[in-house]
Amino acid sequence: MRKFTLLLLGWGIPLIHPIQAQSTVTIDGIVRDSQSSEPLPGVTVLISSENKGTVSNENGEFSLGIAPGNYELVFSYLGYESKSMQVSATENLTLDIRLQPLDMDLEEVQVLSTGYQSLPATRATGSFAQVDQELVNRRVSTNLLDRLEDVTPGLIFNRTGDAARDPISIRGRSTLGRFNQPLIVIDNFPFDGSLEDINPNDVESMTVLRDAAAASIWGARAGNGVIVITTKSGRKNQPLRVDFNSNVNWIESQDAFRSEDMAVTDFIEVERMLFGNGFYNSTENSPNKLALTPVVETLILERDGLISGAEADQRIAQLGSHDWRSDINRYLYQPQVNQQYNVGLSGGSGIQSYRLSLGYDRLGGALQGNHSERLTLNFRENFTLLDDRLRIEAAFYGVKQNGVDQNIRPNDIRLSATTPIYPYARLADENGNPLEIVTELRQGFKREAESAGLLNWAYRPLDEFGKGFTQSSRDDYRINFTLDYRLWDNLRLSGRYQYWEQNRNSENLNTLESYSTRDLVNTFTQVDESGALSFPVPRAGILNVSNAQSSSHSGRMQLDYFKEFNRDLRWDLLLGGEIKALQGRSFAARRYGYNPELASSQSVDYFTQFSRFTNPNATVNIPDVQSQSLTTDRFLSAFANSSLSYKNRYLITASLRRDASNLFGVAANMRSVPLWSTGAGWTLSEEGFYNWSALPYLRMRFSYGFNGNVDRSLTAFTTAQVININFLTQMNYAQIINPPNQNLRWERIAIANLGLDFETKSGNISGTLEFYSKNGLDLIGQSPFAPSTGITVFSGNNASTNTIGYDLNLMSKNLSGRFGWTTNFLISGLREKVTSYELEIPASSLINYGVSGRGGEYFPVEDRPLFGVYSYEWGGLNPETGAPQGFLEGDLSEDYRSIINSSTLESIRYHGPARPTSFGAVRNDFTWKGFHLSVNVSYRFGYYFRRRSVEYFPIMRAQGGHEDFAIRWMEPGDELITQVPSMPDRLDSFRDQFYRSASVLVEKGDHIRLQDIRLAYDFAGKKGVLENFRNAQVFIYANNLGVIWKATNTDLDPDFGFNRPLRSVAAGLQLQF
Repeated sequence: MRKFTLLLLGWGIPLIHPIQAQSTVTIDGIVRDSQSSEPLPGVTVLISSENKGTVSNENGEFSLGIAPGNYELVFSYLGYESKSMQVSATENLTLDIRLQPLDMDLEEVQVLSTGYQSLPATRATGSFAQVDQELVNRRVSTNLLDRLEDVTPGLIFNRTGDAARDPISIRGRSTLGRFNQPLIVIDNFPFDGSLEDINPNDVESMTVLRDAAAASIWGARAGNGVIVITTKSGRKNQPLRVDFNSNVNWIESQDAFRSEDMAVTDFIEVERMLFGNGFYNSTENSPNKLALTPVVETLILERDGLISGAEADQRIAQLGSHDWRSDINRYLYQPQVNQQYNVGLSGGSGIQSYRLSLGYDRLGGALQGNHSERLTLNFRENFTLLDDRLRIEAAFYGVKQNGVDQNIRPNDIRLSATTPIYPYARLADENGNPLEIVTELRQGFKREAESAGLLNWAYRPLDEFGKGFTQSSRDDYRINFTLDYRLWDNLRLSGRYQYWEQNRNSENLNTLESYSTRDLVNTFTQVDESGALSFPVPRAGILNVSNAQSSSHSGRMQLDYFKEFNRDLRWDLLLGGEIKALQGRSFAARRYGYNPELASSQSVDYFTQFSRFTNPNATVNIPDVQSQSLTTDRFLSAFANSSLSYKNRYLITASLRRDASNLFGVAANMRSVPLWSTGAGWTLSEEGFYNWSALPYLRMRFSYGFNGNVDRSLTAFTTAQVININFLTQMNYAQIINPPNQNLRWERIAIANLGLDFETKSGNISGTLEFYSKNGLDLIGQSPFAPSTGITVFSGNNASTNTIGYDLNLMSKNLSGRFGWTTNFLISGLREKVTSYELEIPASSLINYGVSGRGGEYFPVEDRPLFGVYSYEWGGLNPETGAPQGFLEGDLSEDYRSIINSSTLESIRYHGPARPTSFGAVRNDFTWKGFHLSVNVSYRFGYYFRRRSVEYFPIMRAQGGHEDFAIRWMEPGDELITQVPSMPDRLDSFRDQFYRSASVLVEKGDHIRLQDIRLAYDFAGKKGVLENFRNAQVFIYANNLGVIWKATNTDLDPDFGFNRPLRSVAAGLQLQF
């Protein structure tokens, strides 16, 4: 880095020196918006008599070195009235210039950031959606991306399908693989960390780049869209400014009774039936001493004559009077209370500006005993030297996050690994004292083992607090350096460097008192012929440790040039190159016999197969939990961007980027990919023939080009994973992950975009309407492969997709004056389909996994969206037996195996997409006497979801079931009031599979939701203590207020199912002085 800096400075010295040798004066200044006082970057400052000038930087600042004299300065900026002024430059001057916006909506003159440059929206042909600071601060959330939801056209948070791996989509999905997320750019560099580490209070604005002209400058990582985040900075010549933000957010507790589990009485009824049928006999007599529920143990006592039938009924009735979900709500779930505090200091002098911010967040967990803390520190320093020709910037962004997890979750409390806990379990008695529950082994056997010298084997979930927990930490920091040197007034050379590092550590300690440690120690306890005990697993704690480190070096050199010809014609050119190296390491291990006071552990024998104490005839190895990995990715890029504008009326843009990576293959043309775009803009309202007074501003934009995407899990070379020692061979072994593919190429996405920007007379209605088409080419997909090679499917560039859609962003100023009312309409729609895919997908896979995929694997079908809802045609219930009926060769049938095995793409029913095809929001904002009320209503239309219902296979194996069991068919005539099948006489997994995949369970997902309400009061300028504050506001904010209309008649939330989003209420304070 030092050599890099010296090289730049050394290069600049010959250019600086002759300038300093001349007798000159300097005219410095800043150009601002006359209404908002915000600095304006990219303003042309021209000395009219000498055809010489410069352009304001990203902070709106400019500097001109000229000979003493009298001059006329002309300031021009797209979307603003040009301004001329006479200056007498006999000595150094400092100017504060205010430009008046033209009579158009503020949206039309907003400044957009691409991560490479800042430019006014009127000098762009691409598709941008900007979220300014006011919208960023509107929502209360510690997660930055949450603040984009329902305020950005074309962007949707996926709640259905593979939402965990695909949470956000910008104008649909552009790849079939798992590298499907938008590129996040923070302060000019791609961000590889966790977005939850970004403090929203440090963000100035966010810009979403949605088409090729906007995003192709980011090349092979822009295929899924780009979100550019700009953080706050200080201003030159600004007195100290202090910002303080604080809020407390209360989130309601989860409700276990929304789980759709079958009623306790129904569960016990099934247990009685299964016991009478002898279902539990094998478990009762198993040498593994497997656990039986209290009801079954009671029935055994009754059967063996140890208690009377009346006493058994009394015990069972007492057990059935309790629903364990009430204990979950009382002892495990809790409301979350999140606190957020942030203070920022900013200011500057004539040559320097700075900003320092410190943030603290405390996040309460949804489960008792869980919480996390986050501390953020950001510092940014900017110097302008050598008559403002040299700008030096250094920035540091640091995050430290710690969390505690008690590892006590309702789903982890089970009867066995395959069987959920019985629904009448009690976690505590009437006085709140922890109670033992049955798990894994029969209670009598556990008592006998303890008396024989083993550890206590009782499991009391509420006693686990503090005995088995996970402490996690994450440190994330970025260091940025920028050198920006203005070679001439219209030519600037800049160099940027960023180092990023993230360290994640986790320690899961299970003390000897924890159930999991006691269970493992007891399970491996050995008994010799004399009855003496030995303990292959030491009688001490068990520590699981993991750590992962990721780091990257990024560098960029960039040249910016502009040239104006007679004020009418302007040419802008950007050239540059960048390099990046990204490395990741991870390690995980387990330490047995761990003593936290001494930080010591003991070695164990991983190779010997030990007898299980529960069944000496069964042998097993002590679990060896060790893994490590190392990944390295390197990227090299060159880019260019150019625009030509004429009379602020016509605009032509073009960009070109070439990316290369170590992931791709043997041929040079495979290792790199050229991605380009071109665009045109035409302000029709500036034409002489245009005389439509009702629409005084109208601008058209068109762009076409290619973005890219890269799947880092594939390379052109054979890759293998080395596995730990095999217990049979006592040797390491490897597994082929990816066969060689010398023709592996980058994925490409061709995007066409047509946009209209408009505003009515008086500016009451303004907006943007865009139509787009996206074609995914050379996408990674699967194709059949010769089984003799040991690989049945092969991943390569053999798939393609198509997406068409539109976005409308419409702003209406309904009332102005003392009472103000504006409405913002966000309306988006799209249609997606796979246009080519070589691997034929079985119909059963489409039905079972078409909605969400399976383990990262997706099931594309040509001419259908990637995520679709498929089902078997429903033939109703048999009126005599209540059995579900389908169709086999056109006739009603109960041959479920044949229906499933003979199904084809043509015979099953396709309902439609599993994700919304029409979505958006309507936000109304009201102002009155310092009060601000904002109400946001969102909608999702054009998609389907499958609801859950009863499955008898788990019910008849005593594993619980769905609450629909209570409304099942039980006698003839019930088919008129229910569609839930009868309980079969015998287990039939095909019957269950048919019913859960039948069309009767598919519902339309269309709905309208009251998303949030924000009420604020602004004290700034009011007489009293806060009179001199620039901003003083208190607010309350309510989120996830509920669905106000839905197409389905069920109680389910179409996006979240039975687990609806939790409502929250926040209160906060914002101060600036």
